[in-house]
Amino acid sequence: MSNNLRVHSSVNATVLTAICKDDLDEVALFLHHHMNNRFTQSEWKQGISQSWMPDVPNYGYMLKNDVQIVGVLCAIYSEQLIAGGLKRFCNPHSWCVLADFRKRSIELVLALIRQKSYIFTMFSPNKDGLEIFRYLKFQPLDNRVLILLNIPSIYGSGKVIELRDKQQVKLLLPETAVQHYLDHIHFPWLNFLFFRNNDKYGFFIYKRHRYKRLASAWIMYISDAVLFRQCWPAIRTSLLLEHGLFTSKIEARFLDQPMKTWFEPEQGAQKFYLSDEISAGHIQNLYSELVALDL
Repeated sequence: MSNNLRVHSSVNATVLTAICKDDLDEVALFLHHHMNNRFTQSEWKQGISQSWMPDVPNYGYMLKNDVQIVGVLCAIYSEQLIAGGLKRFCNPHSWCVLADFRKRSIELVLALIRQKSYIFTMFSPNKDGLEIFRYLKFQPLDNRVLILLNIPSIYGSGKVIELRDKQQVKLLLPETAVQHYLDHIHFPWLNFLFFRNNDKYGFFIYKRHRYKRLASAWIMYISDAVLFRQCWPAIRTSLLLEHGLFTSKIEARFLDQPMKTWFEPEQGAQKFYLSDEISAGHIQNLYSELVALDL
């Protein structure tokens, strides 16, 4: 079915309502048909039902014309430990509205951001949504992406290690990093690589990706940017020789300082956040559709 499907009901009869648990099957089927049929209804449901917050208020908002869904904006909620305190996040995602109802699209966004006491992140706006989020005072994140060659090296400090025991992870890593690990370890498409230098330990999360037709690591999260840079020679060696990954793709905002690369930085997808509580440096790709769905 196409996004250009003509619906012969009145747009004025369209109702805005929260997506509840009982609606998830229907919303997942709508997204399968109208947004991305690479994901089955079951896979969509698994992704849009993900939450890292007890007692979520909703799973986003939808537009219904009579009994038919004609638009959705899903949301993933989380509580994240930021600077020693818990902050509540709402991550809108999967914004899809049928052509006849596009004028009502903004209502879905407004319904979400009018909820009080949340930090909002938007990591995958469509082309039309870029100006809308700027107009709503969302702040753009640095979208420069670096492509690093995984050239093996016998020099440099630090080394890559294996930590498969959760108790080891809890013992060796800082509290926030431990929580990030435990909250994401169950996604089969996420890969975890641990590294150490002297008595400091860290890890990063990546997805297998392709860059210029070669296997690449899309690095989505780094627990310790300074330690990552110190251990980079060992990390890139492991990525190439043990995992068969020729390059690493990483957002510049995750690094503590620039890293040498043979490639010019690329412009990645524009991401946004809305908050008067925290700065851009605290915004991660975690707790979002980027990890909850195998994008």
